[in-house]
Amino acid sequence: MNPDLSFQNMQLAEAIAALALDRFYEKFARLIENISGYQNSLIIWLECDQRPVPLFADVPDLRASIPTRRWLEKAYLLDPAYSLYANSSEAGVYALSDISPDEFFDTPYYKKYYAVTGQSEEVLLLIRVASSSAVLITLANKNPETHPADAVGNLIDHFPVLSALCQRHQSAAGGEVNFSGPLKKAFGNFGRDHLTEREREVVHLLLKGHSTRSIAELLDLSVNTVKVYAKRFHKKLGVSSQAELFSLFFEAISLCPFDADIDPLTHYLSITQSERAASEKSIPA
Repeated sequence: MNPDLSFQNMQLAEAIAALALDRFYEKFARLIENISGYQNSLIIWLECDQRPVPLFADVPDLRASIPTRRWLEKAYLLDPAYSLYANSSEAGVYALSDISPDEFFDTPYYKKYYAVTGQSEEVLLLIRVASSSAVLITLANKNPETHPADAVGNLIDHFPVLSALCQRHQSAAGGEVNFSGPLKKAFGNFGRDHLTEREREVVHLLLKGHSTRSIAELLDLSVNTVKVYAKRFHKKLGVSSQAELFSLFFEAISLCPFDADIDPLTHYLSITQSERAASEKSIPA
């Protein structure tokens, strides 16, 4: 028997034996890594209008890192991987490069939450567990030269078994994961008190990494019209670049009261104005 296949069968047996147990996702990760040839994996639970919940990570110090904590708290709203789930995409295997907006890899978001990890050539598995929940697996390697050429094909071949195994585990475990509350509302409300609906649509797409041309196609507008909207919201928000917009968005959403139905930007501006006023009062005449 092929030794690789024998080892794979052993890992499959270990994953089956771990069904409904705490160690399941560790065994599941080892099985997927062996099938794909990838070295590192991150497994996350996704539930409608809830923060993602990490289930397993074998990247050293990844779950404890500041970028990862911030991603789990708020930044995931801009992630192409999360958009797969949120947009009701079919379960399956996806290369990050195939599902990302055209300028995603040049965005501050990519540099802050992907490039900083040192991982490359990410491949994603989206497994639908129920109508509103899913498991997202991200696979990557530290060294881009070790990217396995047949990874996607192997994962596609094994996906029915992997999906069934994951679904069975959640069913056996009771299908429950502890969640913190929703943040999607805050993202949707960002800028509502200051921008027109169309300007907000342009802002949200820019934050997700879409280019001017991509936004024009998605909103059925001309490129020049998108530029006009961008010029308007730049002036209204007091920003001059995508990096400044990105920074303003995360500062605002980080201060927004949890699950509050308000514009995070308005709340942020009121806080900064109050702090500025207090600072000016403390300066001796």
